Amino acid sequence: MPDVLHWLGIQKIDRFVSMSDMKYGSITQAGIAIKERVTIPDELIPEDAHVEMEAKKAAGYWTEHRPTKEELKKTKGRTFNE
Repeated sequence: MPDVLHWLGIQKIDRFVSMSDMKYGSITQAGIAIKERVTIPDELIPEDAHVEMEAKKAAGYWTEHRPTKEELKKTKGRTFNE
């Protein structure tokens, strides 16, 4: 992935919006500086994707706030009939 960024001439990223440590690691190891990591804003996450996003955070994806077990129990997805 960093090859394309190098091809485009990118040497630094001011605001990196991704929760993936794999992407972050590959970019920084390729010598591209990332100044700030930004959490994906909740208003940009579709309602039916909140369960997946909370699971990713709990599994170790980068976030500014790791959900507690109690917070995870409150997260509800859509029902089977929706």
